[in-house]
Amino acid sequence: MKNSTKILLVAMSLIEGTLAVVLFNALNTSMLVKIIIVAAVILLALIADAAIMHSVSASVVSDAKKLKDTDDYIRAFQAWLSEDTPFTEYIRLAINQLESLKRKQKALRVILDDSKDSPFLSTADEVDQYILANCKRILNRVMIYDKSDAHKYNMHIAYLQQVLGENAHVLSDFENLILEVSQIGDDANAATPCLNELTNALRSMRSGADSAWEAPAVPTDAGNEPPQQMMMQ
Repeated sequence: MKNSTKILLVAMSLIEGTLAVVLFNALNTSMLVKIIIVAAVILLALIADAAIMHSVSASVVSDAKKLKDTDDYIRAFQAWLSEDTPFTEYIRLAINQLESLKRKQKALRVILDDSKDSPFLSTADEVDQYILANCKRILNRVMIYDKSDAHKYNMHIAYLQQVLGENAHVLSDFENLILEVSQIGDDANAATPCLNELTNALRSMRSGADSAWEAPAVPTDAGNEPPQQMMMQ
């Protein structure tokens, strides 16, 4: 649970407790009625607290129907940081990659002056879709992990490292494309090797064909940290 949520719940508990005491002392009625009214206030307060805790729980925030954009996925991953999961380092890396994606998308749109018909923006949208699809896969793995089936831990780690490694390569190629665009402007006829490379790679990976880049080595030792090159993207 986030610190902000904990603070909110503590504040609400103090307010609810104060309200119960004030009501108990202010009501000019029998002791039994006072007790019933105060109990009803406390019950409603507990229901409200439970509703707040449920609304910010990782499983609820990670509902696929609620995941529409980069910010939604960042919130979902942040919710999982408050859960007892062995994948904290990989979740933090996914958040870093999503924040990097947001910065790159913003930079490209500033360079192109948010031109609506630019082929570069079309490719940027493909990058967005690919990264978010991978993040959905990461969330699914985090959610389905069963601590009672610990012998599969290494399998999950290997998968997370593979997907995060693919994200890192896409983000790196996307950055190279942005550098090219910054030099030539919004000229669809200009030579942009990185555009072709990135577009072909994305299509190849979506179709299940051989990757346009070599997949990074994926260690399966349970004690391994995420590859440092992924942290740098």
